[in-house]
Amino acid sequence: MKKPLFRWQLLNLQQVVFRLLVLLVFVLPLSIPLSSCLFSVTMICALIDQYQRRNQMATEILPKKLKYALYALMAISFVSLAFSGNIFASAFNYAYVVSQHIGCFWLVLHYASKKREPLVLLKSFLLSAFVVATYGIFQYIAGTAVLNTEWVDVSQFPELKERVYSTLQNPNILGTFLVVTIGYCIGVFSALPGGKRRIALITIFLVSCGCLLLTFSRGNWVSMFVVLLTYAVFFYRKALLPFLGGGALIAYFAWDLLSNRLMSIFQTEDTSVALRFSYVESTIAMIKDSPWGVGWYGYMYAFPDYDFYLQNPDVPMYHCHNLFLNITAELGIQGLVTFLAIVCLLVREAWFLAHADVEPWRKGIGRGYLMSMIGIAVSGLTDHTLFNIQLGMLFWLLNSLLAVCAANARQRVGEP
Repeated sequence: MKKPLFRWQLLNLQQVVFRLLVLLVFVLPLSIPLSSCLFSVTMICALIDQYQRRNQMATEILPKKLKYALYALMAISFVSLAFSGNIFASAFNYAYVVSQHIGCFWLVLHYASKKREPLVLLKSFLLSAFVVATYGIFQYIAGTAVLNTEWVDVSQFPELKERVYSTLQNPNILGTFLVVTIGYCIGVFSALPGGKRRIALITIFLVSCGCLLLTFSRGNWVSMFVVLLTYAVFFYRKALLPFLGGGALIAYFAWDLLSNRLMSIFQTEDTSVALRFSYVESTIAMIKDSPWGVGWYGYMYAFPDYDFYLQNPDVPMYHCHNLFLNITAELGIQGLVTFLAIVCLLVREAWFLAHADVEPWRKGIGRGYLMSMIGIAVSGLTDHTLFNIQLGMLFWLLNSLLAVCAANARQRVGEP
């Protein structure tokens, strides 16, 4: 009997979903329309696969406290729709945005929890981040990063002609994305013993830092400083001197522009800063009047009643430029407490993973998660970039990635 000239080996649907998920992680920072289409295809394939394997026993990955906290946040967000000034618009946004957040979290739990699958996802994210940062630098050099007057007070910064935004929607969103990237680069770097992988991480780190400077995003500059300082103190003290030396070089060559931009954080003459202070004041008043929240995606419909600064109802204000105040305003105090509980539980898992006796890359994911969360928390004091669909999906993807790595590590060391 003759052997066939070609032997076709068909991938099973589970492998297809994983490969689609890897592609989704890569595409997510590059294009919202493409990533939304890819997410839909991935979810359809995953649901078909789950139906085909419906008789198989599912393995519990998430700790019970974390699982129940996630359910509580979903329920609080859903119930909050009743308090929105436009229930239809809020419900539509909830269905579109939250479904993608839940879907990303679920996909990683079910299709990227075995062996080296989390590492493949991490590589896909870092490779995409390198593309985003490289394009941002090219954007600045080519002069295509045209300054949007809504992004900076031109009268305060006449020398500032460009702010890069790369493939993301504005410089502040790009800045937070790069801070997260930097956090993972240094976290994994400190855990690896050496070799080419460290060189690749240094390259991505330097390109990301360069692009971050060109965003001229003050809050994210401060965030990067806190991340690097925390990293040097807790995980890699050898980096303290290079960190201080690099900062001194940057300050020497661009002191006038950088210092002027940084010091403006405390000057209300800058309309951007004055606006943020007014948002905080308005949002605090909103929270006092509606402690149960104004509903998911309801901030923009409640804001006109508290707008004492702009006093222009035709200008939509989607969020208050503060992550924690915005969550409280929309989901109420109970929403903020639940969100912070989830973050604390995940940080606890990350701290365990960062010091566990596991593969270096898993330890690096734990450290990278800690650094990225510090970055998001600091930048969240001056902006709410998780409002962006790309960063929101990435946030929950990385949360789930951390959860599966920590669960695997606990199984290996025999801890509950």
